[in-house]
Amino acid sequence: MALLTEAQRHSLNRMNGRAFKHKLGDQLNIQVYTSAAGSGGAATEAMTLTGLAANDVILSVFQSTNNANDKPLLGVSTQAANALTGVWDADPGVGAIIKVAVLKAAVD
Repeated sequence: MALLTEAQRHSLNRMNGRAFKHKLGDQLNIQVYTSAAGSGGAATEAMTLTGLAANDVILSVFQSTNNANDKPLLGVSTQAANALTGVWDADPGVGAIIKVAVLKAAVD
């Protein structure tokens, strides 16, 4: 597991502070998922993220591995169990990998 950067630690501390303020306590559960490499073919692609739930709250998304056509990730849409649709301005080609940080729902 990679160490967090100073900016990431700062962001997590802020989120934990907000969770404490709103009395979320141990219910705060932040997870990061890495997609399987995309296959390309269209400007939108359903990326496989094993463990992602349809009701997870997305905190951030970024493209961690560039794609064959060197297209930047513009955003995401359509969240489902184990999948999230990535949006590019054109066919990104093969190989794109995205990372998604989410707030998981509390499990009682």
